[in-house]
Amino acid sequence: CMYRGAGSPPRFSHKDMFNFCRNCFIRVGVPESEAELVSDHLVSASLRGVDSHGVIRVPYYVEGVERGFLRPGSVVRVLREGPSWGLIDCGMGLGIVGAARASAMVVEKSLSSGVAVIGAVNLGHVGMLAYYTQMLAEKGLIGIAMVNGVAEMAPWGGRGKVFGTNPVSMGIPRRDAPPILIDMATSAVAKFKIHLAAARGELLPEGAALDAEGRPTRDPAAALKGCLLPFGGYKGYALALFIELMASSLIGAPKSVDVKDHPSQQGGFLAAAVNPEIFGDRGQFLMRVEETIKAVKSVKPISGVEEVLLPGELEERIYKERLAKGVPLDEGIVKRLRELGALLRVPFPEPLA
Repeated sequence: CMYRGAGSPPRFSHKDMFNFCRNCFIRVGVPESEAELVSDHLVSASLRGVDSHGVIRVPYYVEGVERGFLRPGSVVRVLREGPSWGLIDCGMGLGIVGAARASAMVVEKSLSSGVAVIGAVNLGHVGMLAYYTQMLAEKGLIGIAMVNGVAEMAPWGGRGKVFGTNPVSMGIPRRDAPPILIDMATSAVAKFKIHLAAARGELLPEGAALDAEGRPTRDPAAALKGCLLPFGGYKGYALALFIELMASSLIGAPKSVDVKDHPSQQGGFLAAAVNPEIFGDRGQFLMRVEETIKAVKSVKPISGVEEVLLPGELEERIYKERLAKGVPLDEGIVKRLRELGALLRVPFPEPLA
């Protein structure tokens, strides 16, 4: 539920949450600039309603640092570079830091060369992909980003884990409006949503997972012992395979099956951008985008649907609402963050009245 009613979770100021995250990271030796970048990212995800990639990730990243899976403050090395391409080694630093560096290189190169593609290897979990494609779209570029990660998903027709949830994101700039932001896993459901369903005693949708014996299941506990399935059957599988080949095989990052099974880890990150000006006048491009959106929005909604939304439009509305009214956090998440705060001697904020 977007709006707080009786029995809904407590809400917290996004500024308080940012400070809490930042101070936790600094406590475990993350340089201040990195702590601020990662905290901004996680709070942005929570504000957009992408709670699976929001402040809930703080304990996992902290654990990743403490167990030596991540090396904060690592020097990012450029392995290969040309006018419109590059490959960087992030030294197993925090993934959000490495992915932000790769995205900044994409911006710089595509503004000068028209198109650009950058690969990043040896990095931790990169968080919410829309963070990077939004960054590209806000510079007037068409952005795309993809990653592979911890193996969770079976190929179509198979029953073993071979792919990560292998998400992809695209961002398209608009005139005087937030960009269109597509951000989706290629699994039928995100892994975090299975944990959530288990905690709430809910069933999974049909076709989302297999149990340990390879049988279709709607039971989240059985699904956690088995594997996820691709969305849309063979179509999702084909897309997941493409992302695996681009984010791993192409740039020399680990295959999903070789990624350490910890929520702080990732395979490879690939980002690319197209500067619309290579095809003509920017104003004309933006006008054509608006014409297409107008055609989409003019379609009558089906029964039970209020309006046809664009990808990212719902998240943008949730963002504005949470910015004003605070970020709701479930009891379990609050408990976990309070415990982390106590361990690190970082006070957890009070909820908003």
